[in-house]
Amino acid sequence: MTGKITERLCQSLLLVMLLLTGAATGCAPQTPRLYAPMQPDGWSAQPIAIVSRFAPDADLDPAVKTPVGDEGYSLYILTVAARWDYGDTTAFLSSFTQRPWGHSWLVLESPQDRLEYSLSGNFGRMRPRYHEGVIQRSRAGDPNPISYLWETMSDGQREIGRTGRIPSFVWRMPITRRRHQVIHEFLMQRKWDKFGIRSDNCTDLVVEAGALAGIHLAHRIRLTSPQELKYQGRMLRIWTDPKYRIVEFSTPDVLEADLRQLAQFGIGSDATQSYLAAKR
Repeated sequence: MTGKITERLCQSLLLVMLLLTGAATGCAPQTPRLYAPMQPDGWSAQPIAIVSRFAPDADLDPAVKTPVGDEGYSLYILTVAARWDYGDTTAFLSSFTQRPWGHSWLVLESPQDRLEYSLSGNFGRMRPRYHEGVIQRSRAGDPNPISYLWETMSDGQREIGRTGRIPSFVWRMPITRRRHQVIHEFLMQRKWDKFGIRSDNCTDLVVEAGALAGIHLAHRIRLTSPQELKYQGRMLRIWTDPKYRIVEFSTPDVLEADLRQLAQFGIGSDATQSYLAAKR
């Protein structure tokens, strides 16, 4: 299994957003925007905030309220940010076209070993991949073709060990031996077959592990799409039922922005260079 498999999900989402936004051109800015107020065409983007940063039983330094752990035990969260610009439909599509994929995974470290875990899926073997399913429903006259994004695939697979992916950011958090055991058991017992855009994707996995370590991470974004759009010279209906107007999903972009901010405030640390040095 290679990193190309995981890229298929994000490529599928790209094609879905092509359908949502229509044709667009231009260059994405170097500093992508993660927020956009409601636009005239009905587009908006809003990262979803977390309610509280730490779990009630989190292992924290009583003086400065930052995570502490036992020697040799760490949780690493790695991201390859797509750096999509959510400012408006044109900027989003342009940035999506330039870099149509992203990924999140984790490393669980103890004095005895150091293992990487990742989730991949959306292979299109048993059911059409997400972009194919949306297009098929649209062609069949479904009043809510985007509803296919609400489906859950059953082809998810666990990926263990290092791959060829180069992370754009690596965040390290010290954990206790007990937390390490809890996360390890979670990874061993977790059912990996479910995979989706709105849930059970690679970013959801690492955020679940973070929660077991006692920390809550921002990772989801809410996109609002227009009901109709002009695509290839004709009007297409994206949704009729308002419940499909808003799509929420986890993304490495929001997660990485949160992790970088945490490291700046001394909650965990930036381990990108040490990870890349070890990888070489």
